[in-house]
Amino acid sequence: MEQYLSAVGFKDYVENKKIKDIVQKIINNPTEKYISNYGKDKIKVELLKEYGDTFGIIVRGELDENEEMKIFSVIPYKKGKLPMDIDEVDVIYSDNKDDYYVYFEDIKTGNPITFYLQNVVDYLDIDEDEEAYVENIRLVALSTEGTVILPINKDQVDKNLEQEEEEWRANLLELARDGDEEALQLLEIDAEQSAELFKVRTKHEDLLTILEGFFIPYGLNDAEYSILGTIEDFKIKTNSLTKEKVYILDLICLNFKLQVCVNKKDLVGVPSKGMRFKGICYVEGYLEFS
Repeated sequence: MEQYLSAVGFKDYVENKKIKDIVQKIINNPTEKYISNYGKDKIKVELLKEYGDTFGIIVRGELDENEEMKIFSVIPYKKGKLPMDIDEVDVIYSDNKDDYYVYFEDIKTGNPITFYLQNVVDYLDIDEDEEAYVENIRLVALSTEGTVILPINKDQVDKNLEQEEEEWRANLLELARDGDEEALQLLEIDAEQSAELFKVRTKHEDLLTILEGFFIPYGLNDAEYSILGTIEDFKIKTNSLTKEKVYILDLICLNFKLQVCVNKKDLVGVPSKGMRFKGICYVEGYLEFS
């Protein structure tokens, strides 16, 4: 996780191992502080320090009997702004550093996604509340290596056909979730035909000219992905402490939207609307409850 601090403007601090000084300053003067008496015998603490436009560092841990903080995790974060519609989610506890991961399926594509939970204290506070439910998710991806690449050339006819296919698949997915066996069979046939076509095309074409976007698990970490998506909008922000420049990219990837946060020093190329971003990312998310 520590290498992804570069994505929120701490590249030089990670390389020079000066992050301990930052952590102590966050403990002394956080921007936001969240506390939960989880399990009655444990006091969970989250300290957020903002160093830019909704991005910064979370220090997470527990208070001992002397009210001294035992630190479990130092987490770079960016608060996502693009909500995703969801059906249901599973929150998975990891013993490693007291981390929590969230698993869900994207309604439009059926894509399974796992992400690192940012607002753990919020979740612990409502964990046993039977009337509480997750209203939506805001995803963000932190990247330490990315490249801006050209888009796929498509005319209006191609775009219209693509939209019709996406709506057709989304409708079949909804029917399949309700137990429609015919819809499930049609989805399986479509997947087989798509795989066969992909196999044929890769013999003569480059991968990036075939796939407009992808969202593929990467490495051993559940929340790490290789991502390719189209840039719909972007901003460049400055870390108020380090003065490092950070790109915030609004991507559409496999028909869902998320933001990518990447250090300017880690991005090859200059982003612009319509271009594509390709990179290795750590995916985090914020659960909004009702």
